This record gives sequence, structure tokens and C-alpha cells, in this order.
Amino acid sequence: MVSKAKNTAAGALTLLYMALLIVYVKDVGNAALNSVRVCFEVIIPSLYAFMAASGFVVSSNLYAVLGKPFGFVSRYIFRIPAEYFSIFLIGSIGGYPVSARLLSELCGEGKIDRRTAEQMLPYCYLAGPAFICGTAGVHLFSSVKVGMIIFASIVSANLLIAIIIGFGRPVPPPKKITAKLDLSSEKLIGSIYGGAQGMFSICAIIVFFSTIICILEKTGIIGRVSHTLADLTGMRYSDISASVKAILEISNISSLTCGDRSLIPLTASLLSFGGLCVLLQVKGMLHGRLSAKRFYFFRIFATFISYLLCKLYVDIFMQDQIPVIAPAGTAVRQNSPIPTLFLLIMTILLLSNISIEKKKKV
Repeated sequence: MVSKAKNTAAGALTLLYMALLIVYVKDVGNAALNSVRVCFEVIIPSLYAFMAASGFVVSSNLYAVLGKPFGFVSRYIFRIPAEYFSIFLIGSIGGYPVSARLLSELCGEGKIDRRTAEQMLPYCYLAGPAFICGTAGVHLFSSVKVGMIIFASIVSANLLIAIIIGFGRPVPPPKKITAKLDLSSEKLIGSIYGGAQGMFSICAIIVFFSTIICILEKTGIIGRVSHTLADLTGMRYSDISASVKAILEISNISSLTCGDRSLIPLTASLLSFGGLCVLLQVKGMLHGRLSAKRFYFFRIFATFISYLLCKLYVDIFMQDQIPVIAPAGTAVRQNSPIPTLFLLIMTILLLSNISIEKKKKV
């Protein structure tokens, strides 16, 4: 009965979505067009080359060589073979879905076992320093230092996840590199084509989410949710609205109030989560080879931990360098419960997704 009700609700929502696409055809078209511009002007230039290069690292077996210098950290802290540590490094600087694609390809080629790949997936996930420092640091707070603090807080949360997941696992024995390097042009061309396919999938999901956000705005749903949360937390409506949209698609984080120091930890937590659009991109990159259940759980955990760590780092390293901006008559609560509310919303959404996946498998 429950499964039938969910299927009925999903079908009804799909039909409603299609009807609203017709009702708001002009607005949805403009939103989709804007998202296409973002893909061509921001996403593809910043991510495509890295997607192609990282694919070449896997196909050519360079990943095994790059991870060797970090053997001690890899084996004794992460508890993974040294050759896989390069995936963590690449995922930390390349962009959200890059490491998911690499782990999926490694698993598909039999170069890594499924259990290890699924354990690595939760902490090999980050927007990358270029995006974080550019969008969060320079655009929002006019400070590269703030961007680096946000980046450091998310990396710290990922390291904590790696230690937790690796706790209790035996230390992997040192291994000699057995895979031969293949730096042929065929591998390079295949990686370029693979990167293009990956970029098309990412951009398609971004455009799709832009239509959903447009409909939610036109129907007033985002407005009502934002007003309710603003009343509960005392935060500005504009910041709540931007945060709600960022939970759906992370680029909306750029709409937060610029220069407000109290928003730095919230920015870190949103970037650590990445948004439902990115989570769907990661799911698509796995191609059914790996389960995303552990990934979902630990990204929610990382969202909360990144907030706390960023707040600590700001208190230690920033002091009073960035003023707190608050409009007259608005009380901004320093101990706002907004991260907890966001955490609850994301938990409900993701657990619902996991439940649906279980039903499908059964």
C-alpha cells in the first residue's frame, strides 16, 4: 500500500510539473536559458578539462603512481591502499562529481573493489578551492582568506569522515605497482570523449533543476517556506530564500548577503552539502555500480560538522576583520537554529530517496 501510494504521488507530481511547465512556459524557458548560459560560461570552462584529465589519470593507471608518495597517510589514517589516495586528492580540487566518476570507472574496470569504493565516496566530495574561493570567498566576502577557511572546514570534515570510516579496518599492506602505465593517444582521446559525456549529463541535470526552482518560485512555495523559516530563525528573508534555493542547486549560494560574517559558517555547510542537484549528478556518475546510501548519510553529517568547524576557524583566524551586516530592525541570532532546520529538511528528503530505492530493489 505504501509503495503504491508513493508511486501514485510521484505520478501526480510529474503530471503537475508538466502542467506547470505549460502554465509558466515563458518563465521556465528563461530560467532554462539562463542555466544553459551558466553551464557554458562557468561549469564547462571550470570542470570539463579536469573531467577529461582525471579520466586519463584512471585509464592510463597514473592514479597508482600519484598516490604512492602519500602511502603513510593513506594506509595508516585513511586505511586504504596508497594507490587510491590520488582519488581523494583529485576529488578535493576537481569539483563535486569528479571523484564519483573516477571511483565508478575504477570499479567498472576491476581496479578497486566495490566495498572500498563505496567507503571512499563520502569523503571524496568537494566543490574545489577555485569555486569556493571565487564564489564564497571573493564574491560574497571579498576575501580569498574567507574562501580558504570555508575550504579548510569542509576538507577537515571530509578527513574526519575518512577516519571514522577507516576506524577498525586493518592497515593495508604495502603493494608494488603492478599496473603498467599506458599514456597512449587512444587513452587520451577516450578520456576527452568520456569527459564530454560526463559534462553533458551534469549540464542536463542543472538545466532540469532550474525549471523546478522556477516553478517553485512562481507558485510561491519557496516564498512561503522562506517566510516561515525567517520568522522562526530571525534571519533575513533574502538569505533564507537563497539558502533554500542553494539546497536545491548550489550556485544560488551567490545570492546570500555579501559581507555578513555570520553567514560564513552557513555558507560552508551549504557548500559541504552541495545541493540536491549535485547529489543527483553524483548518483548519475555511479551508473549503478556503487550504492550511494553511505554517501548520503555522511554528507548530511559533513554539513553539520562543516558548520561547526567553520565557526571555530572564523573565531580563531578572522577575529573582527569582517563586519557583521544586519539591516535596521532585524535581529540576527548568532546561535540560529537554521543549520538544524536545513539538516532536518535534507534528512527527510534523502531518507525518502533511500526508501524508494530499497522498494525498487525489492
